Amino acid sequence: MDTETRTLELPTQLYTDLQSLAEENQLGLVEMLARWATLARQRHAWIQGWEELGELIRQDGGLQIATTKEKVVEQMRKTRYEIFEAEYAHLYR
Repeated sequence: MDTETRTLELPTQLYTDLQSLAEENQLGLVEMLARWATLARQRHAWIQGWEELGELIRQDGGLQIATTKEKVVEQMRKTRYEIFEAEYAHLYR
């Protein structure tokens, strides 16, 4: 399998640091850089997922953090009732 190669110019100290890290982890420099790129992509996807979740929460009215236990229970009961009505009520009528 042919692999296209590229030349990357790095400052000497950076190359030395990278090579040292690769040796400490018993990896080749290219393999270590490939792993870092994979981890960076995963981190980016994770952060993007959190941002999307935050946006959905904001669109839905937020987390309602300053509520009391009674209000939380009331909201849960209301939500449970709405789900029951939408999904199961027709089975009992």
